[in-house]
Amino acid sequence: MKKVNHSNQLTQQILSHLFSIGCFAWRANTTGVWDQARGLYRSSPKKGVSDILGCFQGRFIAIEVKSSTDRLSPEQEGFQRSVIHTGGVCFMVRSYEEYLNKFSTHFPS
Repeated sequence: MKKVNHSNQLTQQILSHLFSIGCFAWRANTTGVWDQARGLYRSSPKKGVSDILGCFQGRFIAIEVKSSTDRLSPEQEGFQRSVIHTGGVCFMVRSYEEYLNKFSTHFPS
């Protein structure tokens, strides 16, 4: 039986909700990419980028999805501070209910 990755499942639930309310959003793929010619993984150009990025009602959104035991890396904390500093919405969630609570705090309607 295939093991379900909670973070992947939660990310898909969040994206489905965002799409359903007309949010332009996507999963930010920041994993390394295999470079066959060089025989190594090329890292993403920006470390710490949140799992979900988007724009809703004219505001940039960044959502970090974590399992119950994962913690933010220093790069992820820095990314979140930068988003908030520039007027965007950024938060971390561990469950769909937590996501809905935090999202409705920033977008009450």
